[in-house]
Amino acid sequence: MKKFVAVILVVISFSAFAQKDSTKASFSKRYTKFSKDRIAIDLNGTNWIHKIPGLSIKWYSRGINVYFNYDFQIKKSFFSIAPGIGVSCSNVYHRSEMTDSTGPGIQFKPLTNPDNYKVNKLSLTYIDIPIEFRFRTKPDRLDNSWKFVAGFKAGIRVDGHTKTSTKTPKEIVKLKPFPDLNLFHAGPFVRIGYSSFNLTAYYGILGVFKKNRGPQVNEFSVGISFNGL
Repeated sequence: MKKFVAVILVVISFSAFAQKDSTKASFSKRYTKFSKDRIAIDLNGTNWIHKIPGLSIKWYSRGINVYFNYDFQIKKSFFSIAPGIGVSCSNVYHRSEMTDSTGPGIQFKPLTNPDNYKVNKLSLTYIDIPIEFRFRTKPDRLDNSWKFVAGFKAGIRVDGHTKTSTKTPKEIVKLKPFPDLNLFHAGPFVRIGYSSFNLTAYYGILGVFKKNRGPQVNEFSVGISFNGL
């Protein structure tokens, strides 16, 4: 009887050990099916939070972000950290004249003939360093999962210019540089979605213009994000 019990205990122990290894292997196999989301392409609608009298940002203001991230799994869990690098661009369309003077700095004035303008925008481009904290649900039968990302990015401006296009006379004018533009931007962002399709939002905590060199303006954006690889 004692020998029989001993044999049963050995079998149970072996089965438990094998099941544990099988569980670990199954988990690792499921995790390897995840897309590491190394590439993120965001198509955004952009806008400003401001108190500039008479300034109206057009609804079709837009931007694009392209980021490369590397995913580091946290202790065999569905959580990971992903630092990266990339480029973000925004085009803010409005119906005001933006001037950069040596006195009060950036100012916005009403256009004398707004109907004569086909394009009137400020374009900004940054090199960004984002870092993301990620969570994924278990893959479903299609090997896809829900994804939740909270992150923060900081960047340095590499371009900032205005562009106007008029009907009469027909001409396109680009003006730069604007030294009163802030050299940096930074802020938190979130991304939520399923498989390769996500929704994303960002808020800039630094002003678009330097302190005391223009109005207080904070950028924000919402859009769709496509992730893969």
